Amino acid sequence: MLVLSLFLNGITLGLVYAAVALGFSLVLGVSGVINFAHGITFTFGAYFFWVMYQTVGWIPAMLISPLIVALIGLLVERVIIRRVYGQDPLFGLLITLGFALAMEELIRMIFGPATHNVNAPWFANGPIIIGNFLYPKYRIFIALMAALMIAAVWIFTEKSKYGSVVKAGMFNSEMVGALGHDLYRMRMVIMILGSFIAGLAGILAAPMWSVKSAMGNSILMPSFLIALMGGLGSIPGTLIGGLLVGLCLSMGTLVAPRFVDIIPYLLMGVIVYFWPRGLMGQQNILE
Repeated sequence: MLVLSLFLNGITLGLVYAAVALGFSLVLGVSGVINFAHGITFTFGAYFFWVMYQTVGWIPAMLISPLIVALIGLLVERVIIRRVYGQDPLFGLLITLGFALAMEELIRMIFGPATHNVNAPWFANGPIIIGNFLYPKYRIFIALMAALMIAAVWIFTEKSKYGSVVKAGMFNSEMVGALGHDLYRMRMVIMILGSFIAGLAGILAAPMWSVKSAMGNSILMPSFLIALMGGLGSIPGTLIGGLLVGLCLSMGTLVAPRFVDIIPYLLMGVIVYFWPRGLMGQQNILE
């Protein structure tokens, strides 16, 4: 029963990681910017939700908070990230990292360093009982919501006309611009989409991880590693990478609990050594 519970935990964690990493990968693929502010948008989603959910209710807060985070993503793109388009990716990394650190400190100043708890919604509260096996309903809810986010992005990129343009932009954005498409608008749309996904993922994670100013740090590096492992812009690759990381972290607690935190880095090293462009990627991060 313990192994099954850890396996399901790994699937849930992997789907959440994959959803956040997908937004990270799309922004990086289209704009060429390593957006280290992606983790703080995850934190913003959790905090906006925590502020609102006891007043307006769980579902309205879950719908409104990601929209606010998406608006913040728009402002970040227009004011900060747009200044480093076409430059070395490290410039984008540094400027977004500085912004993320400043916002984390601002959150700590406003809300304090304490951890805030969020209750699961009534419809996903309590465990599912199958014989002697108990598993939280909320973890199943998180897994389903993360899977829906990933599926929605896949449908957008694979089935819509504009999604096809975005997909092409992930591999050669300058050529897409040369063909008459508004490159700045496309980058802005993807930044908004990535921020929305990260904000919604932060809301889903809030009852499980609690709300704290540094919670974005716990999602940022795994998301970055998964984006590299899966390949830039590859939804199947990102999903596989997320599930691999989630399962390794969860099942690793049975084998080597003291060293579980380094498993994703070792896994990334092995994958990138044999597949430099990621499992299903066609573009190198520095191209």
